[in-house]
Amino acid sequence: MKRFNKILCVVDPDKDFDSAVVQTVKIAKDHQADVTFVAVVSVSRSWRLTAFLKKEESTEDQRDLLEIKREAIESRISAIAPSVKPNIEVVSGIGFIEIIKFVIHQGHDLVVKCAEDSDWLNRLFESEDMHILRKCPCPVLMLKPGQNDSFRNILATVDVNEDFDEAEMGRVQEQLNKQVLEYSAAFALPELSYLHIGSAWDAYAEDYYRSGAFARLPEDKVNQYVELVRRDCTDKLNLLVKEMDSMFGKDLMQFLLPRVHLVKGRPAKELPLMADSNDIDLIVMGTVGRVGIPGLFIGNTAESILEQVKCSVLAIKPDGFKTPVK
Repeated sequence: MKRFNKILCVVDPDKDFDSAVVQTVKIAKDHQADVTFVAVVSVSRSWRLTAFLKKEESTEDQRDLLEIKREAIESRISAIAPSVKPNIEVVSGIGFIEIIKFVIHQGHDLVVKCAEDSDWLNRLFESEDMHILRKCPCPVLMLKPGQNDSFRNILATVDVNEDFDEAEMGRVQEQLNKQVLEYSAAFALPELSYLHIGSAWDAYAEDYYRSGAFARLPEDKVNQYVELVRRDCTDKLNLLVKEMDSMFGKDLMQFLLPRVHLVKGRPAKELPLMADSNDIDLIVMGTVGRVGIPGLFIGNTAESILEQVKCSVLAIKPDGFKTPVK
């Protein structure tokens, strides 16, 4: 089962980060992990304070600013978690870049952050959160504001469709499905949360075969095709769940007792609906994309889901993902 060793908790003294501290402390205790709290003071904010100062004065002024921020963070963490002796880093720069640099250079295996806005639906693609979700090489736990309680219902989203153009993508998705299950179990077991495993299936070109001007097929033939796809996806999902016995052991599976959901439709539409209808607190999802090449590879489906869900999200990259941040 996945375990976390080094957690990076992103905080901002000018915003509410209580949920990030509460969840980070809880996860660190469960996994016996080390924690670093990091805050990034934006370049533009520090520039306005130092643009008209001499170099020596500018450097001293910036140091003072960072120290003020550090003290404010330390005070708030002490109020939230009095028993914690926090390791706090405050740096200046561009937020998501500095955060990812910490991950790369210090080997963090989880980033925890509160979402920028209380309204997930209106978040822009170019927000700080989306930059982190797209480009951070390790899992990112993005918390909805006020998520201080345990995750009662966790949804592990897996893809059992065979709609990849390349064999490589199929292998990546298979590996990512197992990672999603492993991380979901890692969050569910300590709190004995309800674990849901969800997937959406879709028969490729069904509408075209039913009503296309040039490819219309008899209704019974299309129904047979759709049923074959449904059975195939059902078998693959059942096999994936069965493999969890060997992944985690039957004793642990008796505690997890996952509830399996398979619905027909596009994942970008059906998975957010599944999260809503099952009162999901945390959705665990893989952000599959081409691996081995630096770039913004999170996947259109993943981004669409992230823009719709109202719960907290744990986003996982596939092995071999290369961040564009150096």
